Amino acid sequence: MGRFLGISLHITSMKEGTVSRAVQYLHGEAVTGTLSVSFGRHIPDALIFIKVGAVVAAEFGDLIGLSVFDLLLCQEYAIKEITFQPGRAVDKNDSLHSSYPHALFAAVEKPVKQCGARPLIYGLLEVRLPKTEETPSLLHILFSSEKHRSLFEQVQPTPLDREAALPQCKLLRRAFDNNLISYKNPLVALKKLKPLLDLVQPLEEKEAENLGAYLKSLLPHPSATHMPLERFYAYGSAVESIAYRRGPECGDECRKVLYQIVVDAGGDKGAGSAPVPAGRGPKPKPLSAETKPKPRIEEDDIDSD
Repeated sequence: MGRFLGISLHITSMKEGTVSRAVQYLHGEAVTGTLSVSFGRHIPDALIFIKVGAVVAAEFGDLIGLSVFDLLLCQEYAIKEITFQPGRAVDKNDSLHSSYPHALFAAVEKPVKQCGARPLIYGLLEVRLPKTEETPSLLHILFSSEKHRSLFEQVQPTPLDREAALPQCKLLRRAFDNNLISYKNPLVALKKLKPLLDLVQPLEEKEAENLGAYLKSLLPHPSATHMPLERFYAYGSAVESIAYRRGPECGDECRKVLYQIVVDAGGDKGAGSAPVPAGRGPKPKPLSAETKPKPRIEEDDIDSD
């Protein structure tokens, strides 16, 4: 008989693989209860139901079974906390059939890594939908995917469609690629960073290490091809501080490139949020000489107004 009492979990320090390790731990303890995975922002929790250490069911709205583990692995950087509450076994009609944790996570690892939709799937960012003022997060859309299916199926499939671990994400990526939907706040494509970084080459070993680590901390997930404009401001400031250490001319040229990237991304040029080009306003003081990686900026911190 599984242990119904005595073991509970509440983890708020999330790292890569935390969910997997938590489920493995509960399996080893042969407990029975429910593991709740929270994304914050009033998004419903993903639920994993455990019976005597074995995972018997999982659900996140319209996603059930193995699809939930696909989602959790893909969007684990968006997870805020996980909680386990012991209790009686829940009678769920699911397709997992008391699967064991190592088998579940092994089954989804390769499909998630090879997912063609993932580079543009950012769970916590808000999405503009046609014919409505509502801007739900992408996770809200996945939670209620059946509600939105008819909308996304308006876009006809083409040979250029990206394959995805989840059929819902394939439809989402097709909708993004055909401009049926878009993220509410502007994004900057990572390929746009090249002319910016070219200005400060060659980088010293420490500069390259710090900038690489800082960029990684700002991305929604490791496979992302874009970053929110608000995060680009932070990264651009770090590059700008290096450019001004190269000299005033390099710094001014860097500011021009920064300005153009922001304009191309659709940044607000009228509210003073974008960097001004050199010669059109006061230059800010460069950042400190040490461009150290900062803690990961959570997507909760992005101003969505």
